[in-house]
Parts: sequence; C-alpha cells; structure tokens
Amino acid sequence: MHESKPQRPRVTITHLIGSILLIVGVAIALYPFYVGSLNDLLDQQRMERVQRQNETNAKQRLAALKHDNTRGELANDTSRDPFSGLSKKTAVNLKRDMVGTVTVPKLALTVPVFKTLNDASLEVGSAVVPGTSMPTGGRGTHTVVAGHRGLVDRRLFSDLNRVKSGDLFVFKIYGKHLAYRVFQIQVVEPTNTSTLKRKPGQDIATLLTCTPYMINSHRLLITGKRVSYTPAVAKDVSQAKLTEKWQQIAILLACILAILAVLRLIWRQIYRSMLKRRNFTLQFQCLDTAGQPVAGATFELRKRNGKVLYRDGRPLTVTSDSTGHCLIEHLPGAIYRLVWHDPLTTYLRVGVKRLKQSEMAFYPRKKQSHLVNTQEGQWQVLVER
Repeated sequence: MHESKPQRPRVTITHLIGSILLIVGVAIALYPFYVGSLNDLLDQQRMERVQRQNETNAKQRLAALKHDNTRGELANDTSRDPFSGLSKKTAVNLKRDMVGTVTVPKLALTVPVFKTLNDASLEVGSAVVPGTSMPTGGRGTHTVVAGHRGLVDRRLFSDLNRVKSGDLFVFKIYGKHLAYRVFQIQVVEPTNTSTLKRKPGQDIATLLTCTPYMINSHRLLITGKRVSYTPAVAKDVSQAKLTEKWQQIAILLACILAILAVLRLIWRQIYRSMLKRRNFTLQFQCLDTAGQPVAGATFELRKRNGKVLYRDGRPLTVTSDSTGHCLIEHLPGAIYRLVWHDPLTTYLRVGVKRLKQSEMAFYPRKKQSHLVNTQEGQWQVLVER
C-alpha cells in the first residue's frame, strides 16, 4: 500500500475566507452573551470592592444622603422624564458616586446604584432619578431608581418585566439594607411623572425602565412598600447573588466552548481538505478462514458516511484476483467504508487520518479485530463465508 501522485498539502483561499467569516459570524452572534456575562462578573467584583471601601464612615455617608432628602430642590421636583436630556459631557467619578446596590432576588440580579443620573452611570448600572428621594428609607420618601434595558454589553434592567406583585427588591446603601415588596406595576407615558412623587407618610421605592423592550416608547414602573429586612430576605438576597455569579460563569464558559467547537470544526475541515489533496493507493489481500487466498471476492468502497462513491459514473468496486489481491488507485486521503459486496452490511473503515501517513490503513472496531491482519507490511482481510 503506497502513496501515489503526491501533492503538497495546502489550504485554498476559499477555505481560509470561509473559516474567517464563520469565526467572525459566531463571535458576533455570541457577543452579547460573553461580553454581558464578563461585564457582569467584573461589575460584581467592583461593587463588592467599592462597598467595602464605602463602609468607612458609612454612618456619615448615610447621614449625608438623608440630608440630601431634606434639601428644597429635591422636595418633589419630578417634572420631566428621567431618560430625556441626558448628557455625556457630565463628568462623574462613578467610584465615588456609587452609593450601593439594588438586588432583585427573583431575577438573580444585582446592579450598582449611583447618585447621579447621566449616560455614564446608566451605561454600567442604575441611578437615582433627580427630584426623588435618596435611598435611605423613612416616612414620606419615594426613591426612584432608573436603569436601561436592551444594552448589548450589560443585562441591567432588561428582565424587569418579569417582576410580579409580591416580589421583593432590596437596596444595600452604605451597609444598610432596605427591602421593598412590590405592590404596584404601571406602564405610563414618558411625560407622566406624577407617579414619581412622594406620598405623605409612606416609605416606597420604584424601579423604572423603558418599555416595550427595544422600542422604549413608554416607562415601566415597579413600585414597592418598605418591609422588614428579615433573615429570610437576607438569605434570598445572598442566594440571588450567588446564582447570578454562577449563571454568568456558565454563560461565559458556554460561549468559550461554542467558539472552541467552531474552531475545532474549522480545523477538521481544513485538515480533511489537506488530506484530500493527496492521492493514495488501497491494496490488500483477501483470505478465507483457512488463510487461503480468495479469488473473485467483490468489495465496494463507499464514503465515510456510507453513501455510494462513484467513479466513471458507477459505484466504485474492486474484485480480488487469483491471488486474492485487491487494488484501488488514485484515492484522495480520507476515511472510507470497505463494504463486503455480499452481504453489504459488513464493512471495515479504511483510509488516512493523519498528514504524516504515507500509506492507507484499516481501522477495525473492537469486534472486527479478527477480520484484519498485517503480514510483512501487507494488509489482509478475512472473508467469512
């Protein structure tokens, strides 16, 4: 069995272009998933680090927020849509501006909360709507926190529409936890800001985002009343953060595995293409159970998947000569099925798997090991009759 008409293995430009386009396409399709999960994991680390730093002088920081709630300009000025007139020019130190986080246990979601609402803060988290209360709790306060939906690189409030009446959301502000149970869900026009006003004697909070998803013609408001931060609520919050972390890790790993699978598929296609550019000769001897040559035994060579392989318009077959030898020349490097012509259900895998191979070889399954043998470098196939 020897190689004939050797050709230098090379990859065509078409294969290269096709492979590059496939990789780019997969990378683009998976971009929101792996970038979103990576950003979420990094954001969680940043939030934890900033919150640890904010624990220094936490009481003074919290007192400053409560003082902000008493300032005249914040009394009840909610006359415009929070998402209108945002400026990218407003300089904000996000690390210093972050006051805490908001967690929605049902969604396994935690996002940072900033004091200043602008494009910079809304790109990475949520922010307190101007004119509403800072998230300190207390009678007569109404904290409204706004966040985006549909950002490519972050989840944020994208799933807020899944929240139902009775669900919880919890703020952690300078180490203090404030839990709210949802009692009202509204969809309003952007100009309808009356729902953002404070209500005398009530301690309420609202999560605000755009709706419908990616259309953003209206505003979705999820409003809750303050409830006790019990050990059960604390457990839900802790579990939500842990679930979110592992979900994002799973998404990131899935994306990496998907890209690796595509790369492996591309490499296999390129490798097979390089093999097929080399021509080989298949040669073996047909023997019976007594070890004697079998003349006139007919075999059919098929594709790896069992489909018929044609040559000159006819199925490619070979019949053993008087010494039991079979010869098929000019075969592209690949794996084939050598099928017994009678019966057609019996077959052996034969061909070339590696570029370093100079000859074709048989690859019998474990139960077929007795059907194939080599003698002085020559392959022998046992035909059971």
